[in-house]
Amino acid sequence: MQAKRDLYDPENALIGAFAGAVTGAITTPLDVIKTRLMVQGTSKQYKGVFDCVQKIVQEEGPSALTKGIGPRVLWIGIGGSIFFGVLERTKKILLDRRHKNKSSEISKTQ
Repeated sequence: MQAKRDLYDPENALIGAFAGAVTGAITTPLDVIKTRLMVQGTSKQYKGVFDCVQKIVQEEGPSALTKGIGPRVLWIGIGGSIFFGVLERTKKILLDRRHKNKSSEISKTQ
């Protein structure tokens, strides 16, 4: 399906920021679990992923799975904005350059 128009750079950046923020929010519980498992060291406080989730929820409550969500959403959102904005701008530059090269080749052959 063809887009009705190309998006402007700020629109691309905003879409990237939104996508990054949503991703950051959704994956925060997974990041909390991963971090807890990594920092336990040799003490083996948790037996695995499910044990980790169970202990966090029992001892600290379900909201503990969202610890650090604010900064995580912010930095992943900013990263998504930059990445997506630069990606879309680069694609446009390369596509314009490609069309320019093709048109100059056509004019040379005529």
